[in-house]
Amino acid sequence: MEELPDPHSDELRRLVPNAAVRVVYEVLYSHRATGITMGDLRREAAPLLQEMGLADDPEQLDRRKRDLHAHFEIQVDPQHRHRLVGRRSTPLAPRSGIPLRARAIVLAPQRCAMCGRTPLEDQVKLVIDHKIPLDWGGTNELDNLQPLCEDCNAGKKDHFATLDQYADKIRLAVGFDEPHRRIGELLKAFGGDWVPEDLLSAIASAKQYQADWQKRTRELRTLGWDITTRRKREGGRTRVWYSAVHWEPWPEGNIRAEISRREKGVS
Repeated sequence: MEELPDPHSDELRRLVPNAAVRVVYEVLYSHRATGITMGDLRREAAPLLQEMGLADDPEQLDRRKRDLHAHFEIQVDPQHRHRLVGRRSTPLAPRSGIPLRARAIVLAPQRCAMCGRTPLEDQVKLVIDHKIPLDWGGTNELDNLQPLCEDCNAGKKDHFATLDQYADKIRLAVGFDEPHRRIGELLKAFGGDWVPEDLLSAIASAKQYQADWQKRTRELRTLGWDITTRRKREGGRTRVWYSAVHWEPWPEGNIRAEISRREKGVS
């Protein structure tokens, strides 16, 4: 990869016209040898942004870091440290933002979709989260957006960042029309590793909402799949992970119809 530009160079100004995004780059650049967590990145960037008279809102900072992905490779290690490793050989196309009307609809419940805390009762701030990250094939459609408090949003981002190694296969799974295939292809992509339920649920509903995606997952066993689960209590809620120990080739034709046929014992 090409050498990274200096944070104060004219070259970086041409690549990244937004001054606030360059601040995030500067912090990442200073920690390029070891990486930095999002929490520490926010703390180091805040005074620099304030000196420039810019807001240090966590949601905006996350967006500014994502903007850097257009030109630079940023990797995340198992300790949730974000490390600036080099330039992209081919810059990514710019993204469109979330429409104001969609933002208003998503935030209207005024409750975190993960922990249930509210701004009024718990003094938390809500931000808009993409259930399936844009980098993984997610969209700005309402079905892919949810309100999260800053703590849950940061935790989810850090956790999902450790799954970036599967990004290409996740994007592939998102593209299938049938929910069973989306679920199955995601499980296969992880090769027996544990898949968090929130990711599996989001992928299952990528094309159309699946109220009972767990049933769709169980139905894969009818096709000869061996799927196991594990549960763990985290932050006051029980989280579930799924793993495909064994899978079979997809049947020809409609998967839902084949599952129904086998459940009825029709030869």
